[in-house]
Amino acid sequence: MLDDVTAPRALLLPPPYTAHWLAQGDAFDHAISLAPEHGAGTLVWHASAGQKGPGRFDFAVVLEPETPLSQARKAFILGMLGLGDAIAAHCPPERAVGFGWPGEVRLDGARLGGMRLCVAPDTAEDDIPDWMVLGVELIADRDHLSAPGNQPDSLSLKEEEFEDPPAILESFASYLMLNFDRMAHGGFEPLAAQYSSKLANEGTITMDGDLQTADGLVALKDAVTMTPWRNETGPKL
Repeated sequence: MLDDVTAPRALLLPPPYTAHWLAQGDAFDHAISLAPEHGAGTLVWHASAGQKGPGRFDFAVVLEPETPLSQARKAFILGMLGLGDAIAAHCPPERAVGFGWPGEVRLDGARLGGMRLCVAPDTAEDDIPDWMVLGVELIADRDHLSAPGNQPDSLSLKEEEFEDPPAILESFASYLMLNFDRMAHGGFEPLAAQYSSKLANEGTITMDGDLQTADGLVALKDAVTMTPWRNETGPKL
């Protein structure tokens, strides 16, 4: 249940989402713990201001796929597209949203955060997952840095004047549903092409969601297990 007392504000979400405000902790981990009991549409969110480290704006959503894992994993690509569109909808004009393979999100070339994926344990490639969780971490502020301009590889929502970070989450929830509908009616190919267009010259996405480069094929199933855009505390600065 959403705690309106401590949450920054109430969320406006379409069905079937159910919001859970997390005052402390990791939204991704908490969504994973809720997934077996609460099921699809469970959405956990968390915001914190920077003190000794960067401020964070995080959220995670539980999915219940209807296809085997080998195909259901493409939800990660759909989620990244939804995140990119949500950020683009609320960022200042003329900012370019791009991706680093597979889960980093960039604004004007600088790291803003990224996405992670967790699948129910012991799910084989040809099994339908009981659940999956998409988790997003964004740098809310870098107020702890005395000279943030000296670290140009990253930036924050505050520096880029995002006035209402929860609006990103609300838009993401809608775009994610829209992308599932687009795939159901138009296939994965146009979505793969859209994702490919946002990669920084890293390659193109195949119909299986893998990355085809000049040097060969990088499988999505392997790539999502690695998060080079983050460290143990969140997105790298």
